[in-house]
Amino acid sequence: MASAMPPLRNVPILCAIVVLAQLVLQQPALAQIGADPIGRIAQTGSYPGGHGVLIGRDASGTTVCYRREEGDSHRLDIGVGAIGAFVRLETPEPRDALPRLPVRAYAGVEEVRNDRSTGRFTPLLAYEDEITYVVPDRTLGSFVLVATREAARFLAVVAAARGNFLVVEQRNAAVRDYVAVYQFDRTAAEAILACRQRHGT
Repeated sequence: MASAMPPLRNVPILCAIVVLAQLVLQQPALAQIGADPIGRIAQTGSYPGGHGVLIGRDASGTTVCYRREEGDSHRLDIGVGAIGAFVRLETPEPRDALPRLPVRAYAGVEEVRNDRSTGRFTPLLAYEDEITYVVPDRTLGSFVLVATREAARFLAVVAAARGNFLVVEQRNAAVRDYVAVYQFDRTAAEAILACRQRHGT
């Protein structure tokens, strides 16, 4: 004699769970809205090798070697710590766009037409490895980029952006975040790496 069929009262619930899971997997990941992984750096000294490289401690208390650039409305820290190579932009300016993950970072020249920005950039050098993009507050333009691998390569990309822009771009859409890089160059990148090798803990 055939066994009785199991009750079907839970089938709709199970189906709903499966459908919701599929929808979540199909949605592109948002830029990570969360805690700043670097935080405001407390300066503790200067690197004797020069090139404007400073030594400090990040929010977790670990040593970082970095260089700081400041504009009229922003502060940009570029450095290396235990977490990896990073760029930390702090600004009170409102956010224009929010790229979704995955993203890539590249040094770019702003494209201008009739003396006005087109919002597009011509890439000079790109960092194609995995990168973490964190937005502490979705209403402000501040963001943090962290490259956990290939620190020298990442800093080379930032150095290539000197006089132009470091661009964070959504890989599957023309959505971009960016910041001007003023003076950071190859020698500063090399000094930061040497500082980290000497002072890293």
